[in-house]
Amino acid sequence: MIRYTWLITALSISIYSNVPKAKEAPLDVKSYYGHYDTKNKVAGKPSPSLSKAIIEKWKSPVQANAPYNLAILFPHLKDPFWVAVNYGVFKQAEKFGVGAELFLAGGYRNLGRQVIQLENVLKHKDAYDGVIIGAVQFKKSKLEDIYKKLTAAGMPIVSVINDSFTPTINAKSLVSWEELGFQAGKYLIEHAKQKSVKVLVMPGPKGTGWAPDSLNGFNKALAQASDQHNAKVLPAIWGDTGDKTQRHLLNFILEKHNKIDYLVANAIAVNAMVTKGPNGEPAPIETFKNKHPEIKIISTYIIQDVFDHITAGRVLASSTDLMKQQGQIAIDMMIKLLNGDQVGSKESNFPFRAGPIVPIISQDNIQQWPYEYLFGEREFKAIHVLPSKQPVLLQQRSTNES
Repeated sequence: MIRYTWLITALSISIYSNVPKAKEAPLDVKSYYGHYDTKNKVAGKPSPSLSKAIIEKWKSPVQANAPYNLAILFPHLKDPFWVAVNYGVFKQAEKFGVGAELFLAGGYRNLGRQVIQLENVLKHKDAYDGVIIGAVQFKKSKLEDIYKKLTAAGMPIVSVINDSFTPTINAKSLVSWEELGFQAGKYLIEHAKQKSVKVLVMPGPKGTGWAPDSLNGFNKALAQASDQHNAKVLPAIWGDTGDKTQRHLLNFILEKHNKIDYLVANAIAVNAMVTKGPNGEPAPIETFKNKHPEIKIISTYIIQDVFDHITAGRVLASSTDLMKQQGQIAIDMMIKLLNGDQVGSKESNFPFRAGPIVPIISQDNIQQWPYEYLFGEREFKAIHVLPSKQPVLLQQRSTNES
């Protein structure tokens, strides 16, 4: 069932010259300059047409030249990962006096809903200056078609977190999920110290670009150091990154096997592994402690709960893609585009693609990573609408968005 909600928003009262100016973020990024060409483009990896990665400090724009209004599309807010991205996007937009409105697909299976949301944005194109999207799929004809229509309407598109294939994309704020998986695999090798170990891997949703990339990176780390480990990796277990799905998969696979030594998994599976269920049922690590007495846990990316589990000693380590910062970069990119800066130009300090350097956060170094730097304030609640230049926005939503 679809309902329509008319959102009345105040006219922006900011005078352009008074738009808050952002300080340069002291963030090391991998930047890729040049022209984007989809020929030989592979999900998650930079297009071969772009330059080799340059390690540099990210430079935010000086200001937004107008009170732009943006459509923000996320797969969901079902896990804290996207809440942290939300923090980065909306706080950075607020800093520059930019309006933004959030649309949620409700999950990675809901390609149709995300396409409908993009069509709705196009239908009301006078209300939006640009689109920032965490796409639910890397390359699907339905997405490609609407991307082309948005571009034809003069609306720039920036990918955030999840890679998008489309030739009409204008910029990308993302890291290589292959690198996230690689770092997790590298950490496992170092921690196992050549012992014979059995490893369960749960990458996430198979149809996405990021989860298979994460598994590819993990496998690559093991292959490149094949003489340094004795790890037996079980067949990967795929599934949507909702707590219910991941908890069900854990219970199923832990019952099926014995004496798994390491769980290398998406952050939702990691959190489900060590916490009670929604109805108070025991955590899987407790339920199956006799079958898997030595199991240790590594996350392929970090969320707030995983951070706390590492601090408490329940999880060994996690790769992190600094998703809050990716959200900030996406806003910066969109402002640069709308300001008329030349994308792909080193002279403009505007790479086509940029993303933070991927570190490993472990029990040994977590004190070096403040919670607020990674995620924002603990009490933060996701923002759905910031005041925009449009007095009335028509928003199409599903009653079961989450």
